[in-house]
Order: sequence, then structure tokens, then C-alpha cells
Amino acid sequence: MKILHICAVGATTLKLLRPQIDYLLNCGLEVEIACSPDADADTFSHLGYVVRPVQIDREISPIKNLKSLIQLVHMMRQQQYDLVHVHTPIAAVLGRIAAKIAGVERIVYTAHGFPFHDLLSPQQYSIYFGIEKFCAQFTDLILTQSYEDLITAQQKNLCPADQVRHLNNGVDSQKFSRQRLSSSAQTNLRASLGIPPDTLIVGTIGRLTRQKGFAYLVDAIAQLLPRFANLHLIIIGSELSTDPEPFQAELLAQVQRLNLQKHITFTGFRDDTPELLGLLDVFCLPTYFGEGLPRSILEAMAMGLPIVTTDIRGCREAVIPHQTGLIVPPQNSDALAEALGQLLENGALRQRWGEASRQRVEDLYDERYVFERLAAWYQELGLNITVPKPDFVASSGVLSTTVRAT
Repeated sequence: MKILHICAVGATTLKLLRPQIDYLLNCGLEVEIACSPDADADTFSHLGYVVRPVQIDREISPIKNLKSLIQLVHMMRQQQYDLVHVHTPIAAVLGRIAAKIAGVERIVYTAHGFPFHDLLSPQQYSIYFGIEKFCAQFTDLILTQSYEDLITAQQKNLCPADQVRHLNNGVDSQKFSRQRLSSSAQTNLRASLGIPPDTLIVGTIGRLTRQKGFAYLVDAIAQLLPRFANLHLIIIGSELSTDPEPFQAELLAQVQRLNLQKHITFTGFRDDTPELLGLLDVFCLPTYFGEGLPRSILEAMAMGLPIVTTDIRGCREAVIPHQTGLIVPPQNSDALAEALGQLLENGALRQRWGEASRQRVEDLYDERYVFERLAAWYQELGLNITVPKPDFVASSGVLSTTVRAT
């Protein structure tokens, strides 16, 4: 049976959806991807996946959105998909409307954080909720990454209760494991970044957008330097050319203004995230946007790190205060500095909470649980699926199974 996954940009497919798509391919399904043509989409195509280029802007723009909608409808009618599965806000709206118009029998939506959340103004909340409620009328299944989103959908009557399920989020706990790290390779990686051996390292991951709160983290680092002269911050990620509100230049200017150039490293997008996380003492996600369930936090937890994050949806679900990390108010540099300082000055606490973080991922957030739920719900919708054996490995390629001797 033939499935189409839709998202706005290639980075979402390449960096987030690929393991899930690999699993579905191993279920015997034919899976294609529609997203905007960009370098990541090209990379995904060169890896052997079927990518249908459709320009999908990441902001509301009636004329551009209409063009995208028309392209999607035409493609769906031509390709005759059995199921369309949509991701990311604008692509999710356009994809579901297009699938309805094209007569696609099954429509599934993964909410990577509903666009309506408690940090919006009442007017914004009403608009975004209205759009989601309209699209829910012709969505067969809404999957939330955050349990809080599930509860919100039910309490707000977004859709019938049996139409929304908690998918959760997950990571490859084998790939993200300190057991895989080589001490010599870690030493070389640290040296390649120009970070001295006896350095306390805080790290974060994400696109360089204003809402991720990196400016507050930079301010917190500046506050902490008088106490921790050997402190360093690693920011893993960069800015996409399609970001509606460019922020990277402003953040770099802030670092220079505070004279923190020697204490902050911007790595850009990297393929060695587990190894970079292996260098850290503390992971921090200072976001103040409506998250789903941040994969960056789960990856850091899988690497045995204590977490400092903000009291917003998704983040407060992943982290247990005073067991796996600390939760602080959003947009508050002072609170970030206080929480980070508490962990930086106590190595035993970092180790204890880091071990608890790893255990929490193994118990709740291994990506295999996500794949199994998704496959089961696809079956409920009438798809014929051959579920892979438990030794399936999703991260190594299009058709990636591991055969063990019995």
C-alpha cells in the first residue's frame, strides 16, 4: 500500500522522520515524501527515497499556500495514495485539505506540538485553534507527541475522543548511548572544537530561532562566568534559509557584545550529535515556544545528561524536576543561570540525574515504542502491514534489518 508523508522542509524528513519512514518501508509499505525542494530533500532523494518536490512555505501566505495546495491535489490524484500523513503546521493544514479534495481514503496528522498553546494571545489562540478544529473534521487520526496536547485536544473538544491518540516521541537509544563513545575520539573532538580539557560544558541543540530562547541562555552563561571561569557553551544547530524570522546574526552580535567568543562554539548542523552530546556536562533547552516533545531533550537524556529546560508544554513532560533535571520559567536568564549553576557546581548530582535521565528514556522514550504504536494504528485504518521483527534497526538506511543468530 502507498503512503505519502508531507512536511514543509527536507530537514524535517532527513533529521526527524527518516527512522519512522525506514520502519514503515520495512513493514512492506510504499512510502513517499513531499516537501519543499532544498539541499536536505536532495540528500534524502540521493539516499534512495522517493521525494516529491512541492514548495511549501512555513508561514501563512494565501497566494503561495494556494499554489502549494493545487500542486498537492494534482500529485495525490496522480499517485493514488492509500494514506496521507502530514507533519508541521502549514504543511499539515495544506496536506489535509489537499487529501480531502483529492479523495484520499485515510488522513493522519502528527501534531509536533499544536500551533495553539498557552503562550499565545487569546486572539492568536482562537485563530490557530479554529484552523485545527476545521481540519480535524476530515482527519481520520490525530497523533500527539505530547500527552498534554492529547488532554488539551480532549478538553477543548478539538475532535471526537477516539480520533486523537498519544503517539509520544522517541530516540534510538542504541545510537544515543555513552557506551558507543571512544575516549580518544572524544578527546580529539573536543580539541577540534578548541575546547580545553578541564572545561565545564553546557550544550543545546536546535535551529537558531528567537523562540528557542538561545539569547537567554547566552545571557545566563555571561552571568555564570565569574563563578565558573572554565565554562563553555556549545550550540548545535544553525539557521535555515527558509526561517521566516532570521535570528542567527542577532545572536552572534549578542555573543560579541558580551565578549563571549572564547566561551561559545557554534557548530552548525552536524551528523555527530551523539558524540557532541558526549562532551557535555549539562544540557539546556531554553525554548519559550510551544514545543511538542523536544527530541533534543530526549537525545540528551539518552546520553545520560541532566537537563535544564523551561516550564512549557513538552519540556515539562520529559523532565522530572530534581530527578532528571530542573525546570525554570521561560524567558528568564536569571533562573537559567541559577539552575545551571546548581548542576555545574555538583558533579555527583549531575551523574545521579544523568543516570536517571538515561533510565527514563529506556523506559518511555525508545523510538521502537513509537514505531509499534504507529504501525498498529495504521492497521486499524485498514492498511496491510507486516510488522518487522524486534531486532529491526531504523537508523542505518532505507531497508535496514539486523539478523541475529538463533
